[in-house]
Amino acid sequence: MRRRPLRLLFLARGTSVLGDMVTPVALVFAVLALGGGASGVGIVLAARALPSVALVLIGGVVGDRYPRRSVMVWSNLAGFASQTLTGVLILLQHAPLWCIALLAATRGASGAFFNPASTGAIAEVAPEGNLRQTYSLFSLVGNAAEVAGPFLAAVLLAWTDPGWLLVADGATFLISAVLVSAVGPLGSPAAAGTRRSMAGDIREGLRCVAERRWLTALIASAAVFQLCLLSALNVLGPVVAEDHLGGASAWALIVGALGAGGLCGTALSLRLRMRRPLLTGYVVMLAGAGPTLLLLALPAPVYVLAVSEFVSGMAIAVFTAVESSAIAKEVPRDLLSRVDAVNRFGSMGLRPVGTALAGPVAAACGVPLTLVGAAVLSLLAMVVPLLVRDVRQLTE
Repeated sequence: MRRRPLRLLFLARGTSVLGDMVTPVALVFAVLALGGGASGVGIVLAARALPSVALVLIGGVVGDRYPRRSVMVWSNLAGFASQTLTGVLILLQHAPLWCIALLAATRGASGAFFNPASTGAIAEVAPEGNLRQTYSLFSLVGNAAEVAGPFLAAVLLAWTDPGWLLVADGATFLISAVLVSAVGPLGSPAAAGTRRSMAGDIREGLRCVAERRWLTALIASAAVFQLCLLSALNVLGPVVAEDHLGGASAWALIVGALGAGGLCGTALSLRLRMRRPLLTGYVVMLAGAGPTLLLLALPAPVYVLAVSEFVSGMAIAVFTAVESSAIAKEVPRDLLSRVDAVNRFGSMGLRPVGTALAGPVAAACGVPLTLVGAAVLSLLAMVVPLLVRDVRQLTE
């Protein structure tokens, strides 16, 4: 943090991500207040999520072609415009559902460009030999916002309109844009003579991933993990909580424990020294993959589930820091944004499918059996990469 560029980038990221964690809660209640109902909420959230996945590969190319600072500033300005306009329309009570969905899609699209550029930018400002610690530091602010954001939204919504929260979120993006613009140059665009077509650049990123077996295994593992564990947890967890554990307050405690574990795990990853980081990361993840789903299938008492999610949060945070630093260390800087985009696309691409299938599968097979099946597949997703020699032998 002694480095001014790192400090400014950290403050910029922390400011915008806290606003982003407040926004989903405010947006949901705004849509409900406008009479959109559950279907309207689903449309708006899907409109926000789909562009962030669909455009992320293009965002990776842009992050490698053009100065990353400029990409991040313009993405922040798009977030400022979309969030502020959404808030103003809600405050004026002149916000048709299609308009809110369109603005939510704009915000999702801006994130598809910001995130790959940000990953490359962090590598540029990291002190030599401290990649993992630097990525852990940035994960720390994300985990803190994940815990504090929904709580802050709940408190503020008790005495103010959701529209004001969206306007405030827009202001965080403007502040972030100003801070990023003060960082200085972040990465150099590819030389004009070496640029390919957009499709060619995407293929180069895919080829870079395919040439590294450890990275291919990592992305495939993450895809199965998000398809099975995260989808089952997010869809069926609240159902179990409502039917057997006491409702929303019990589920809030369990989710809060996950966020608290993420904070502790990120802090721990700042201190750890790992000779074989991916090997250690996957072994740690065995503690975070599956136990909560098996406990939900019983179902176990709330305090047991909260402890399990706390451990899961720690494990996921440690692995996230290991993953980010390994990619930043092993991938050439001029390919870093594209590889990060491929990683995000591969990891998250199947999650909407899992979210859509969890309910119908549970209706056909029963909630307990669905949870057990998802837990087994999630554990296999952590075990199989350990069979890949490159995963076991990669050094820090």
